[in-house]
Amino acid sequence: MSKWREVRFDSFITLKRGYDLPLTKTKEGKFPVIASTDLRGTHIEYKAKKPVITVGRSGSIGNVQFINHDAWPLNTTLYLKNDKGNNRRFIYYYLKTMQLENFNSGAGVPTLNRNHLHSLKIKIPDLETQEKIADILSTYDELIENNNRRIEILEKTAEEIYKEWFVRMRFPGYENTKFIRGIPEGWEVKRVGDLVDVTSSKRIYSKEYVEKGVPFYRSKEVIELSKGNSISNELYISEEKYRELKDKFGVPQIGDILLTSVGTIGIPMLIKEDNPFYFKDGNLTWIQSSQRPAISLYLYSWISSDLGQQQIKMSTIGTSQSALTIAKLKKIKTIMPDEIILGKFSNDISSIQGSINNLLKQNQNLIKQRDLLLPRLMNGTIEVK
Repeated sequence: MSKWREVRFDSFITLKRGYDLPLTKTKEGKFPVIASTDLRGTHIEYKAKKPVITVGRSGSIGNVQFINHDAWPLNTTLYLKNDKGNNRRFIYYYLKTMQLENFNSGAGVPTLNRNHLHSLKIKIPDLETQEKIADILSTYDELIENNNRRIEILEKTAEEIYKEWFVRMRFPGYENTKFIRGIPEGWEVKRVGDLVDVTSSKRIYSKEYVEKGVPFYRSKEVIELSKGNSISNELYISEEKYRELKDKFGVPQIGDILLTSVGTIGIPMLIKEDNPFYFKDGNLTWIQSSQRPAISLYLYSWISSDLGQQQIKMSTIGTSQSALTIAKLKKIKTIMPDEIILGKFSNDISSIQGSINNLLKQNQNLIKQRDLLLPRLMNGTIEVK
């Protein structure tokens, strides 16, 4: 029988503000540098021993991270200084259920007040129960991590196929192919705009946002989705507005590509499912390749490659904030193989993408199951044995 007791937060754990580390003083090393939302490179020194648990303190508050490595937590985070004999995995999961984003104490920049947290009254179970809860939830995370490793291997396999065929030019039958000025006979150099339509969305104004409806994506959501991560939708448009846009101008389809085009440039998201959404104009470019599946997979692979990224970078404009315009993207040139090689490449990549999609769906189900269990385990609704 588990035993739960009420304590002050600072009797449970001690959180401490992270450490300043200007980019100019960062020296690449083996220790992760933890920012409020993710990892920001590496450093030659560390301030906290593994496993390191952090909470976003400033800017993006409440984001909880578990890093199984000695690390340098930045001053935009609070990190676990003292676990006071509690299970660290349990602490991580417990913090995730606290909805820490609701404890904003900043007037301008969102800020999480450590002293405010330390004074809270909370309920926690005995150590044995903590360990059992942590084991249950960790099982889900380990399965998700295993799938992520498999996805990474598959993505690298797809990248290697592209390099082998279209950079090193060792495509099937290359030994018997005649090359003319470095290009296989029958292949062409094409502008992106000659292969597919390149456009953007219609402008959506802030007054058109609604609390629930069809998801509205900006660059940050597309970046996370491109990595296979789940997101918390922040913006929506009404279903009526979505239908109006779909009927008049069309909406992204399976096989289309969205490309980040302002600030963080060149991250592609291949649309793989028929889930309704709309997206922000200007920040994202819409490559309408759904009607040509083989070209869609080829363009997606090209954009994702080092070669494609270099060409995109060379086409960006602006100094204070870089941007890739539709006109510039349309003019970028890429080698297009003949129909036979394009078909073979499409078949191989389609098979790999299918495997990746299956693993992503498995992860979505695992995340859903874990997140349903998480609050019920943390408040004692489900008794662990």
